[in-house]
Amino acid sequence: MNVVLIFLPLYLGLIVGVIGHSVWLGLAGTIFGVLLALLLRRERTVAGMRAIDVMSGVEFEAYVAIRLRRAGWQVRFTPAVGDYGVDLIADKDGQSAAIQCKRHGKTVGVAAVQQVVSGALHHGCTRSIVVSNQEFTTAAKQLAYTHRCQLIGRKALQAWVPPPSRI
Repeated sequence: MNVVLIFLPLYLGLIVGVIGHSVWLGLAGTIFGVLLALLLRRERTVAGMRAIDVMSGVEFEAYVAIRLRRAGWQVRFTPAVGDYGVDLIADKDGQSAAIQCKRHGKTVGVAAVQQVVSGALHHGCTRSIVVSNQEFTTAAKQLAYTHRCQLIGRKALQAWVPPPSRI
């Protein structure tokens, strides 16, 4: 997509400038191309977030696992029962992270942080993370700060979209 942001405006500017025999028209075409490329990028992100919003909880966990693996983490799923508030355990560079995945329709509360922080200790992890398609309540942010738990909410998650085509 970044290639489109570079070449689309230049291509449109060149075409419009050549057709119109004017540098100013070429510049206008380039500006139009930049706006079009930014709009396309935004629409792609919105569509990707919609796909995440309709995932089941299990699909969301798989999505998060795929994204972590693409970033070089070794990921394993915890059992559905007796997971102690941890959905995934990810290992990389000697660090182990306990991850709680919350695909919700509203803000995520303090309970998610409580679960993953205590679960991280139980599983022997050095870090704890909550990943959600929504943002977090003030209480959740405060508790996460106290326990150095990383929160990845909707805004940060948008950097990960679009989701993989197959989960």
